Amino acid sequence: MKNGKKIAIQGYPGSFHDEVCHLHFGDTVDSIPADSFDILAQMLNDKKVNAAVMAIENSIAGTILQNYRILREYGFCIIGEKYLRIKHNLLAYPGTKMQDIREVHSHPMALNQCLKYLRKYPKIKLVETEDTALSALKVMENKSPDVASISSIKAAELYKLDILGREIETSKSNYTRFFILERTKSTEIHDADKASIYIRIPDVKGQLLKVLQVIDNHDLNMSKLQSFPVMGKIREYFFHLDIEFDTIKQYENLKSDLLSFTQEYTELGVYKRGSIEELIQE
Repeated sequence: MKNGKKIAIQGYPGSFHDEVCHLHFGDTVDSIPADSFDILAQMLNDKKVNAAVMAIENSIAGTILQNYRILREYGFCIIGEKYLRIKHNLLAYPGTKMQDIREVHSHPMALNQCLKYLRKYPKIKLVETEDTALSALKVMENKSPDVASISSIKAAELYKLDILGREIETSKSNYTRFFILERTKSTEIHDADKASIYIRIPDVKGQLLKVLQVIDNHDLNMSKLQSFPVMGKIREYFFHLDIEFDTIKQYENLKSDLLSFTQEYTELGVYKRGSIEELIQE
């Protein structure tokens, strides 16, 4: 039974965002598709949904920079993160054989991540689409006898498609990190052990090194450092940092020291870090 909670996802039912949505919130929520991350952000900002799932980086494709822009512009709160091993599969209309396939449709990132497999079939045309799961849906709706899609096992089950190739991605260590977002901070997360922050420091020699030294002095792990230019300013940068800690007191002490010499300190979220151990073990 659904609980009435609506979660915005980028993509469609059967997409990896959809999978993360239900892994985090359970099967009682409704995932609400968005055609782009900007549309997803607008849905959350307009209170059309209760929360959102947003990919932030991939182990192969790297950081999704536009999504850090979205976080900063809208001031959303990160309440959690999830890592998902990306497993791509070749899906086709029931009864289709491999020799029947003339085109493979999917998101360009999915196509690129499966090139080693696809190169075994040089006569097959690769067609870029906006979403992996939507490509699978269109194969079913069009009853396409010669078109396959690259998507998830969940999409195959949802749209009742045959699986012609399982886990066809080139890299088996392909994973994506997702943020779980709310419009504003609602509750404290008592077992939090990770913080995502923006800082802006003076354009003075050694200031970034000072930040790193302060983090080292507190014996905390900085798991991400990403720079962004300050719009309209020359040689001025924001820095996004992910800081991992054991107790909230450790983070608060670090925050106090960083506040003493940063021009701006914006807390995007203090949350429970996602587990990546099971992905490493696969």
